[in-house]
Amino acid sequence: MHPMQRTGAIALATLLLAACGAAPGPAVDASVVAPGTTAIDGAPAAGDADALRERARQAMQATRMFAPAGDNALEHYLALRAQAAGDASVDAALVDLQPQLVIAIEQAIANGADAESRRLLALLARVDAQAPALPRLRATVANAEAVARQRELAVDAEARASAERAEAELRRLALESAARLAAERSASASRTSTGSTPAAVQPVPATPAPPPTRVASEAPVRNAAPASPPPEEPMRQAAPPPVQAVAAATKSQAAPKLLRDVAPRYPDGGGRTRQSGQVQVAFTINPQGGVESPRVVASDLPTAFDRAALAAATRWKFEATGSAQPGSRTVRFDPPGG
Repeated sequence: MHPMQRTGAIALATLLLAACGAAPGPAVDASVVAPGTTAIDGAPAAGDADALRERARQAMQATRMFAPAGDNALEHYLALRAQAAGDASVDAALVDLQPQLVIAIEQAIANGADAESRRLLALLARVDAQAPALPRLRATVANAEAVARQRELAVDAEARASAERAEAELRRLALESAARLAAERSASASRTSTGSTPAAVQPVPATPAPPPTRVASEAPVRNAAPASPPPEEPMRQAAPPPVQAVAAATKSQAAPKLLRDVAPRYPDGGGRTRQSGQVQVAFTINPQGGVESPRVVASDLPTAFDRAALAAATRWKFEATGSAQPGSRTVRFDPPGG
């Protein structure tokens, strides 16, 4: 290219770039915003008290009292208390939720959900660091984790069976405690009711139960050692019994009289192997004497026998007492004609 032509081309390009720079840029979509900014003017920020109150209300309506983590009524109310200290409505909601939280912790222990037990226990400490049930629940959770570790580290079948029985007994006691506390709360709500149920008084969602613990033998509990709560914590209630003595613990009240006993059906195919054994079933006896929520807490037989035991349990009938009570029975299986 001739030098003068090259100079002219450069000048022309410079003029075109200048013109482009002066032109208006493309419109920016207002819905696309940088992280941490508010997309819509006037929308409440994450920590806004009104937004927190609305989230708490919606969680209560959906019975998300304590789960999922980070999006439940209790945590929203705790965040609201931090922002609006002294708000009487927030304090009242937390007072109403606290007994239900204790029941939820007992249920998590009964289901062997150690991580969930710890999470809910931390929430209880945030609600009230001086809660009367806190030291007892901390000791119970520590006991449950101790026997679980002992079961995992067992070097022989007898030690493993002992740890499994201790674990099953701890879960049984926690299940009974949860049922008793729920019945007491229901009775208290009935006595104080004025015709409308407060929003915070709702059933506590149960934590799904893990697969049942299997017991290899009937070895006595003697190997599991309890964990003690930290010494600096004030003991407002007595700690649960040591794991060594937990098998000898007695029920807080007499079980209702059994009116109708239905024997389980021996599973098809089980007769060929002629298996004998037993299945321990825990359940709730409703105020009318029927059986609700049966679950296997210990078994030394295949799962087909567990299902047969649960099917029979749903047909049992107890004496009506007018209040819900925990129950437990051991179902024995022997081969037909054996």
